[in-house]
Amino acid sequence: MKKYIVVNLVLLFSIFSASAQYAYFANSGTITYESRFHLQNFIKNHYLNKPVMDVWDKFSVENVVKNGPQEILTKYTLKFSGQETLFETIKEEYPDNYRSGIAYLPTFKDSKTYTDFRIGQYQRLLPFGDDELIVKDTVPIVKWKYTDEYRNIAGYDCRRANGIIQDSIYVVAFFSNQLAIPAGPELIQGLPGVILGVSIPYLNINMFATSVQLNNDVVSSTLTKKKKVVPEEKVVVVKKLRSSVYDWLNDNEFQKALRRVFL
Repeated sequence: MKKYIVVNLVLLFSIFSASAQYAYFANSGTITYESRFHLQNFIKNHYLNKPVMDVWDKFSVENVVKNGPQEILTKYTLKFSGQETLFETIKEEYPDNYRSGIAYLPTFKDSKTYTDFRIGQYQRLLPFGDDELIVKDTVPIVKWKYTDEYRNIAGYDCRRANGIIQDSIYVVAFFSNQLAIPAGPELIQGLPGVILGVSIPYLNINMFATSVQLNNDVVSSTLTKKKKVVPEEKVVVVKKLRSSVYDWLNDNEFQKALRRVFL
């Protein structure tokens, strides 16, 4: 009888251990996020309160207020394997009324970001007119403060942390240590588990995971099929953006525009 009990206890412990490893040490899979950009609130906070706008800005803003949607919905995936991740946009056909507002998105809707946490570096593919750029840099440091608030997201229990990115932008993140990699959407990362939900009040963006699929897929570091596009240091990319895409902005506006590049 004692032998029977011991055998059963060993069997139960083995099942529990296997289950715990699967639940708490999953390190490979694909997360799908749904991002909601509250367009009208963003326009109100960043444009309508400007004391002076030129004719073009005024025309564009009035057009967005009149014809644009209340919010813009975009979807992304975060593939993770070991200490590598790939964050990219799910390309979709947007509704017609998105056209007037899509340019106001404070993040690039078609960028890709590969991150290798083993060496603390990332590479990001950026649109550059009809061409592309790849910026490479060290993973930015986010200053986090843990809270005692919890939320279940996509079936995972998550803890809230408040953070500061780019020295001044406040973010709220919900992370799960059941997915053991310090990753998250865009370049918002650095917590002891994957970030499944994030809110950026300044940019009027909320992004939450809708599904988590565990698999054994390998993360590719290839961001484009164009061989002539090679990774360049951040300082080089910034100079190229300043002299071409953002050459019409003053210095203050240019620094604000860079936030969408390195968020």
